Amino acid sequence: TESTALAEKQDENPLEDPDLHLNIEELNKEFMVKSEELYDSLMSCHWQPLDTVHSKIPDETPKEA
Repeated sequence: TESTALAEKQDENPLEDPDLHLNIEELNKEFMVKSEELYDSLMSCHWQPLDTVHSKIPDETPKEA
């Protein structure tokens, strides 16, 4: 009786929508665009490394390609 009760509980998962249809390719494309935007934003605002303590500090950030 325990195994049937456990099986019934697994079938009643309220968080899962059985009629949910996702366009995986489109969702992946949107995710990649957002990820690239975030990466570009992070890379454009990070500190530029200097060779030595006496190196000249650049006046402006590098231009995007």
